[in-house]
Amino acid sequence: MRGASALDRVLDQLKDADLRVFVVWEPVLKTDVAPPLSRVLALIDDSRVAQYWDPDRVLSADFVRSVNEAPSKYGVDGPLPSEFIAWDVVAVFGRSARWDRDLPPPDYYGGPVIQSIDEAGKAIDEATRPEPSPVPEPGSSDPASAPPAG
Repeated sequence: MRGASALDRVLDQLKDADLRVFVVWEPVLKTDVAPPLSRVLALIDDSRVAQYWDPDRVLSADFVRSVNEAPSKYGVDGPLPSEFIAWDVVAVFGRSARWDRDLPPPDYYGGPVIQSIDEAGKAIDEATRPEPSPVPEPGSSDPASAPPAG
């Protein structure tokens, strides 16, 4: 739960960032017998956040399947153990990421959240920065830089 509080602090620092955050809670520890209580969900108090309970760890299983089908695409040397559970992690995806059949490779992935939150914050900041406008090269035929006709 320290990771949730840390994420809330990062989001508070990035108040103006145009982003969506999905927090997925899943049962991993013996005490994880039910969805998080309201007081736990309230640790992340940001309107850009949607929180979900994944009792069957579907997201984790899909992550493992995606990685194991193409480890190098996800920056790992080989397949993950089939019983691997992706939890207490943060993944940052850029604006162009689309989840089709496979989880898109994240721009940043790290964990435990409390240890990787600073790097995740930098990745979020970078991923949400507006794209710079292209600068036309001298002599280009960019209509915006052409003199008015007439």
